[in-house]
Amino acid sequence: MRMRELNPIKKISGTICVPGDKSIGHRAALLSLLCCEPVVITNFPGAADCQSSLQAVQKLGVSVDVDGNMLRLSPPTSIQPDPDTLIECGNSGTTARLISGIIAGTPIEVTITGDESLSSRPMKRIIDPLTEMGAEIFSDDGHLPLRIRGGKLISFEYRLPVASAQVKSSLLLAGLASGCSATVREDTITRNHTEIMIKELGGEIQVRDIKPVFMTDPKDPRKRRMQMPESFKREIVLPQRAKLIGGEIDIPGDISTGAFFMAASAISGGPLTIENLGLNPTRTAFLDYLKSVGAKVDISDRKTVSGEPRGTVTVTGGKLKPRRISGETTVGLIDEIPIVAVIAAFTPGTTIIRDAAELRVKESDRLEAIAYNLKLMGIKCGVLEDGLAIKGGQELSGADFRSFGDHRIAMAFSIASLFAVGPSTIDDESIVEVSCPEFYDLLEKIRG
Repeated sequence: MRMRELNPIKKISGTICVPGDKSIGHRAALLSLLCCEPVVITNFPGAADCQSSLQAVQKLGVSVDVDGNMLRLSPPTSIQPDPDTLIECGNSGTTARLISGIIAGTPIEVTITGDESLSSRPMKRIIDPLTEMGAEIFSDDGHLPLRIRGGKLISFEYRLPVASAQVKSSLLLAGLASGCSATVREDTITRNHTEIMIKELGGEIQVRDIKPVFMTDPKDPRKRRMQMPESFKREIVLPQRAKLIGGEIDIPGDISTGAFFMAASAISGGPLTIENLGLNPTRTAFLDYLKSVGAKVDISDRKTVSGEPRGTVTVTGGKLKPRRISGETTVGLIDEIPIVAVIAAFTPGTTIIRDAAELRVKESDRLEAIAYNLKLMGIKCGVLEDGLAIKGGQELSGADFRSFGDHRIAMAFSIASLFAVGPSTIDDESIVEVSCPEFYDLLEKIRG
């Protein structure tokens, strides 16, 4: 652990680029294992989590060549690891859940493990559907380590019981690896990087969004009203024997990392510009949130590369106002809730966050971790069963923050420290390397 001293500043400004998107980086590395030809990746993130995915596919036979900012991943002719192969996923839940799908659909036997934090997180959400597809999975009461005996799987239809892009992706990768069809239905639309990348790498996949249509009112046949023809919102269908070819993937900047710096601009007044920032519509809820609480968000230079929208985003702060966050808004902001809570602390009034119980099973219990650190700063913060109630707007004091071994908690309260009265510390600056090793260097760049 390396403690870091954090000092307040008066102004945020500048132009930066944040590292490549972690969600896309994970998928580019993992899907390369299932391709027939090499995958060339530009702007692969240096985050420890993404390195776990890269090391996982190397253990299963992918060769990696590095040329500056580009990686060339060449798949093996067949996946044939030793029976005692151990795949160490570190702190990366994405690696563990997605590689489990690939192994489940491949006639091999592999053990997946992770660090203490990852070993405490739930894996039953992938164990159950993968087992129904025909894989044999042995676990520690629904947690890592997992011993997976893969093979030929049966075609499968599944409706996600919780909104989870990781579970969805695990099942799609299992179908790809085994050659069986897989249909996944979502009640709440989750990030769609896997579906986009399957298409970009030459695979076939169908995505059907369910839209309201005019239907006869069952209570009064003379009337028609808008209704959803299905009870779910999106259906993703991977056909039998879908194959990936390979190709080039250019990764945009990570909007979840950019959120910390955009939050600093919203609190201080800014302006701050982030170039080449990922703008996938399933990931832009934070930009909508910033606008809804009073910040100004301008987007220019829009384009789509490798199927992923991106652009230049400038955030300028304004008079902040509180709002209630719940339902699908919470799902869209789930990774950004720690920094949303910090913004709420600087916003006059009470912010309510609900439907965020998922945060209790992340790298830390993020609801408790957020509340603990906000209270150190003098903020009244109530912990709800599935969220937080934060009364903000008063002067915040510097504090000795705890990261709880969680990169997003460390980064969120490093931002909070910039606008506190008096110096602060974070107990372990090294934890940010999980997602953004460059975080503190970027923080220095935006000091006005």
